[in-house]
Amino acid sequence: MKKPFIHVEETPIYFEEDWSTGIGGGLWSTGKEMAMYFIDHPELIRNNIQSIRCRDVNKGLQALELGSGNGLLSVCLAAVIKDTIGKLVVTDLDDHLELMEKTVRSNSHILSFESGEVYDTKPRSEVKEHRWGEFDNCDTDDKFDFIFGSDVAYRDWLHEPLVKSLLHYSHQGTICLIGVTMQDTKPKFFSLLKENGFTYQRLPDYQMAPEFRGNIFGLFIIQRRH
Repeated sequence: MKKPFIHVEETPIYFEEDWSTGIGGGLWSTGKEMAMYFIDHPELIRNNIQSIRCRDVNKGLQALELGSGNGLLSVCLAAVIKDTIGKLVVTDLDDHLELMEKTVRSNSHILSFESGEVYDTKPRSEVKEHRWGEFDNCDTDDKFDFIFGSDVAYRDWLHEPLVKSLLHYSHQGTICLIGVTMQDTKPKFFSLLKENGFTYQRLPDYQMAPEFRGNIFGLFIIQRRH
């Protein structure tokens, strides 16, 4: 990839859609909304991230993207707060891993890829498969300080496994940022969050790019209830 897809401040980000991998291979509107939120508010993102109680400050921020599809949001986040992230795990189903890895490797000036590289000051990244609500012995103790994902609650049958993953990978101080298309995400998703001990709050329209203001799209901050 020689032509940047977008810039974060002066940092180029390289990305190409690939719809042949499935629905996650393209950039959907809510994904674009979250990417623009990261890019338009770097100081706000940095300040909010610094307020998170990391479980181990020596390791830096532990971040997880759910349902990534193409890896773009992870790269955008890393470009904004790269000095803060210790580890960034990019996840989706197996058929999207190749595209996600391609995106991460194309942005090696922002992220270090875990497989055999000598790490420098760049955040360490890992691309792995995760089917929501399913866990193995290898990730029993994995907890993340920041969990994010877009277009992840567009079907009713996805709600329960998604919430299970949020519960499994979060600790008491974790901040989750979830982007949804309001006409696709039914109220039962938010009811399920409450039933499982989460609170949620929609980010205000004035923080969104003009094209995303209104009732169609929403970015929600989700946290465990204290």
